[in-house]
Amino acid sequence: MNSKNNLSNLNNISKELKKKILDISYKKKIHHIGSCLSCVDILTALYFGFMKINKKKINKNDRFIMSKGHAALTYYLMLMKKKFFSEKFLFKEYLKNNGKFGGHPDTNISLGIDFCSGSLGNGLSVASGMAYTYKKDKKNNRVFVLIGDGECNEGIIWEAALFSAHHKLNNLYVVLDYNKLQGFGSTKNIINLEPIKLKFQSFNWNVEVVDGHNIQNIISGLKKLKKLKKKPNLIIANTVKGKNVKFMENRFESHYHVLNENEYKISLKGLEN
Repeated sequence: MNSKNNLSNLNNISKELKKKILDISYKKKIHHIGSCLSCVDILTALYFGFMKINKKKINKNDRFIMSKGHAALTYYLMLMKKKFFSEKFLFKEYLKNNGKFGGHPDTNISLGIDFCSGSLGNGLSVASGMAYTYKKDKKNNRVFVLIGDGECNEGIIWEAALFSAHHKLNNLYVVLDYNKLQGFGSTKNIINLEPIKLKFQSFNWNVEVVDGHNIQNIISGLKKLKKLKKKPNLIIANTVKGKNVKFMENRFESHYHVLNENEYKISLKGLEN
């Protein structure tokens, strides 16, 4: 980051949106809170510190795919903060029957949602196809995709990784939310991904490893990758599932937990520490 004021602003945005995750999750009685908190700092860095996103210039925007679709609330809050829609509209439409904002994103370009996701593993393939098309058409749009470590169990991730490297898609940026937990337990115990950095490097990718809760670190990693050529780019963001809520941190149960009133109050206080 070039400015301490800019960094402070981004940290404030992240903190504000963490509170909104807890508030909306509590009021709507929904889960996936741990997954949402895991990636707030990542998406804040992308949407407010690196990507080109402007509601008035949609055709010139960078594209973003939330492959980790179950953390959709974090995604919606970024788009709300970018003024694609109001907070009131988000709360009204979120998880409403036939509403605009489902538990997983549904494509709606006017609302800033570039692709529907939820079937884990598909996001990287779609992003690779988008990046390939932009490159062939000599357009400057970049494509970003957030993937989870659990979906790296899927073969389609590695097929897309091979395709992207073969076509030298340097306009593709993948961020791995590496909290090392998935729906049924520890990633290490289910299917161990290590050495994940060496795997992607062996597939001919540029790779940076960052602290996924340090916005300055994330943006610095992205800027380093931007200077490199002829390869697709991966940020491995080491994160904590349920970050900032102590009774959820590093617990796979935070994938499913619904806050009661007392837990909600405790969670909000935890964000102040």
